[in-house]
Amino acid sequence: MKIMKLWIFLFFSVLLAGCSATKPPLVDNPDAESKGYLLDAGDAVNINVYGEPDLTMKFILDKSGTITFPYIGQLTLKGKTPEQVSAELTNRLRGDYLQNPMVTVNIAEFRKYYVSGEVRNPNGFSYEPGLTVEKSIAQAGGFTDRADRKDINIRLAGTNQLLENVDVRHSVHPGDIVIIGMGFF
Repeated sequence: MKIMKLWIFLFFSVLLAGCSATKPPLVDNPDAESKGYLLDAGDAVNINVYGEPDLTMKFILDKSGTITFPYIGQLTLKGKTPEQVSAELTNRLRGDYLQNPMVTVNIAEFRKYYVSGEVRNPNGFSYEPGLTVEKSIAQAGGFTDRADRKDINIRLAGTNQLLENVDVRHSVHPGDIVIIGMGFF
């Protein structure tokens, strides 16, 4: 009888061990972000108008996301891709000011993302396309000795949503905050 109770106890112990409460790490699909980079506050852009050196300049977007461009006035860049801004500038300069303007808009410097918690150099860093949690940790000098390498969270820019237990292959976007937790053992 005691052996039977022992076997039942062992069976349920193994069964409950399989029902762990930990979730698998959250991984996203990096290919899903191919829709284009949207400009926002903190981005620096170069605007080049071919053959017009007076119209070639660099802007750093503030919170309003607008710039004042010669001959045009206020122009909103926030929430647009560099290609959309280039097309809008081309259309608005054509006719009254230039016959056939050729405008290119390039990102000179991306806005920052942040790494905090148990990394050697918590700070803000310039975003780079294709950035992952692993690369962001490397830019921050790597984990400290106290870091819990499985307690990695991301606070999403804009929505302030917290993604918990993310995988190191998860992508990081401009304005995101990567948070590395502290281990106790």
